Amino acid sequence: MTDTRTETTGTGTNGGGGRQRSRAGEAYEATRARTSAAFAGVRERAAGAGRRTGEEISANPMAAVAGGFALGALVAAVLPRTERETELLGGVGSRITDAAREATRSAVDAGRQQVEEISENAATRVGEAVIGAVASATGAGSGEKG
Repeated sequence: MTDTRTETTGTGTNGGGGRQRSRAGEAYEATRARTSAAFAGVRERAAGAGRRTGEEISANPMAAVAGGFALGALVAAVLPRTERETELLGGVGSRITDAAREATRSAVDAGRQQVEEISENAATRVGEAVIGAVASATGAGSGEKG
């Protein structure tokens, strides 16, 4: 009975423990390699997203400012007001809140305008590219016939 249990657990003198350690080591290395590869992929995607964000901010700084302001206003609206804030600001707080709301509306409108302009410019460029490609193909096709 003891021999069967020893063989099942692999801790006997038949070398089973060495095989288990070897398999555990292989599993560890495989898991480590997969984790490392996944981490490298995430790091590359994050770096790419950072570069693209930087490019977009450089291309549209006003939209970035408007987005940042709107995000700040949203965070401020979500956070609860403290007693100290109420004590220090008093009636000024409501005026600040009203001004922040108006500024947020303006920022959102400005952001929408930026997005609309970008969309219109992109549509125009795509349209011009399609027209150019069709004209080029038509010119090449008529040149072959003549």
